[in-house]
Amino acid sequence: MFNEMYADLENLNDLMMSFSNAIVIQVAMDEELAPFLAATEQAQPSFTEGVAKFYPRYLMLEEDQVPLLLVRSKIGLVNAASAVTEAINYATNCLGVISAGTAGGLAQHINVGDIVLGSNYLYTDADATIFGYERGQIPGMPVSYGDRDSDWEEAIEAALSALKSAQEESSWAVHQGRMLAGNSFVTEYNVKDTREAFDTALSTDMETTAIAQICSNYDVSFMAVRCISDLCGPAADQEFHLSIDVVAPRSARYALQIAAELWTQQELPALELNLED
Repeated sequence: MFNEMYADLENLNDLMMSFSNAIVIQVAMDEELAPFLAATEQAQPSFTEGVAKFYPRYLMLEEDQVPLLLVRSKIGLVNAASAVTEAINYATNCLGVISAGTAGGLAQHINVGDIVLGSNYLYTDADATIFGYERGQIPGMPVSYGDRDSDWEEAIEAALSALKSAQEESSWAVHQGRMLAGNSFVTEYNVKDTREAFDTALSTDMETTAIAQICSNYDVSFMAVRCISDLCGPAADQEFHLSIDVVAPRSARYALQIAAELWTQQELPALELNLED
């Protein structure tokens, strides 16, 4: 038992030394993790902390390799926040955190299969307005989180340009803007209220805002890259669901391209990844 604990400690020490400046990529579900594992190479053995699982990986470029700490957190605000806190403690000089995977489309112009790149984040079900706070704001905390810095903006611009050049025509759109997260699903029963309260929000999920808050607390840069799998309140003529086998690889493709651009700080061609979308 002691030898096993000592070996685990050595592995974690090695991780903290070699992955101190890694980019952390969080997903909630194994299905969202799978395309990231397919597109990267193992750097060190995976390990588990609580309910979260961590995968030190390399994204291989032609002349470089990008250290990634993939985190499968499980679903929910607390699971995501605790897992990303652990990841930041391992990657002590973390270059940034990306939350990837699926989301529900909230804005009426959003369609399934679209990509949403978050620029700021609020809680769907936080309501302390009786004390003078904004809807979505936790008392004593900022109204929203996640203003992107210039490095993110340059990486996003380069990634979108590369992916657009590689895809002659795509059936999906890319949106940038506000994202919501909460402990409750937004459905046809509460979508009207949610849209009225957050009239510029594009999507909703159960992790991103909690991660954005953790990153704000630790002064780590953050963004979310989500693909829309379902619509919260679809119009009669809208397709309202798309399989995770389609949306998860699409989210991964955008997230990995952005991560590569953020790491190299130079414009890259679209990555040739072992993904289907």
